[in-house]
Amino acid sequence: MTSDPTLAAPGPVLTPTLPATPVTPVPNRDGVPSVPVEHVSAALPWVDWSSVQWAGFVLLAVLVALTLVVSIRRLVHRLYLVREQEELGRRDLDGPVLPSAHTFTALVPARGPAGLAVTLDLLARQQHPDVHVLAVVDADDSLTLDVATSAVRRHPGRVQVVETRSLGGRPATAASSLADGLAEVGDGVVGVFSAGDRPHPRLFALVDSVLTRTDADAVQHASRPALESTPWWAPRSAVDRWWWSRSVVRSHGRAGFVPLSDSTLFVRHSWLAWSGGWDATGVEAGLDLGVRMTVAGARVVIATSAETTTVERSPGGLRELMRVRATWVRGCLQVLGKRDWRRLRPKARRRALGVLVDPLLDAAVTVVTTVALLSTVLVGAPTLMIALALVPVLPWVLAQLLDVGATTEAAAEQGRRATGRERLLVVVGSVPDRLVGFAAVVAAVGTELATGRARAVGPSASGVPTPDGRPVGIDATATR
Repeated sequence: MTSDPTLAAPGPVLTPTLPATPVTPVPNRDGVPSVPVEHVSAALPWVDWSSVQWAGFVLLAVLVALTLVVSIRRLVHRLYLVREQEELGRRDLDGPVLPSAHTFTALVPARGPAGLAVTLDLLARQQHPDVHVLAVVDADDSLTLDVATSAVRRHPGRVQVVETRSLGGRPATAASSLADGLAEVGDGVVGVFSAGDRPHPRLFALVDSVLTRTDADAVQHASRPALESTPWWAPRSAVDRWWWSRSVVRSHGRAGFVPLSDSTLFVRHSWLAWSGGWDATGVEAGLDLGVRMTVAGARVVIATSAETTTVERSPGGLRELMRVRATWVRGCLQVLGKRDWRRLRPKARRRALGVLVDPLLDAAVTVVTTVALLSTVLVGAPTLMIALALVPVLPWVLAQLLDVGATTEAAAEQGRRATGRERLLVVVGSVPDRLVGFAAVVAAVGTELATGRARAVGPSASGVPTPDGRPVGIDATATR
């Protein structure tokens, strides 16, 4: 019997053998990987860093920490209205309107015809029996002078024109115009407005009641630009000023310092006469006056009311926006250099210093954040350093979310709903807005260095008693 050649006898059973090199063990199986300790330490990202990389990491960490402190500080000031809901609800303008007890003189320094006619008309039509309006106009500005003269004809007996002349061929500033107009003012309360402001018809009557109730020496009322969808910077500017008037300035006031504005400000004439009025050499008259009055212990009331908020004129172009920002920065630098703020009480002094250096800190944050992100990405820095450079973006994202909510609130105060374009421009416009702010700081610092202005020249708050006999000193009564 022959066998089929295609069928082969079964071979022996194969015995498996261990591989020559060990393999990675499977989970839940016996055996533990034997990886040398030096291999584990080599997996850490900072093991192979050089001393230069370590120095760069430490420097970046310090800059990020400082940036976070500045950003969080700003968020805390903006959220003051949430933290102090009870105080914010007790508005200074609440309650019945009391009978008029004060006489008012409204000063309007006009450095151009834009918006001047509307402002003079609204001031002349105030629902208060004793309001006098002074338009301070440069005699060489014929167009602005014609607009002011037309308002005199429309409101005889209420509107008057005060002509001034610029010295040395230089155009008059708002501070110098206010100083010139103050010479024509008698007793009572002096109100300050900018050309283009649209005050509420009942504003003076309500402020009169506030002065009677609180016996204040000055009242700073809320004012801000209207929320508009064009141009691109308008929503961003309106939201920033909404935060300032609703929360930030109240936070400063609780700390004992109120940075006064050049718009919708009411001051008793006795205080202006005592302090020498506005410093004509400065560019931000209200800010300097606020420091000197606070040093002297003046009682300043912050009045916030959505219904009677003064609507300011928005900058008409990018150049004007730059000019407004640079003027504010120059004002902060000038007040910082005069050093009157150093005589404030400790808490108010810290807050005043924060207000005065805030534009510089904001520009520094912009530079540090931009340079940190670009340098870490372009030089191929380790992932850990890139992640550290991205940390300052987190407060920025939170700030944008809050700004979107503020856009909704600002539109509601105008009796409408915020549009999607306005919300989008508030977020998207924050980046170019920071660049504009940085350029304004550079321009302001350059201008101040070029002019070489003597910081100490101008009215001072030291050496004389206050109008009501209170002594002047570091421990003077803080603002409300």
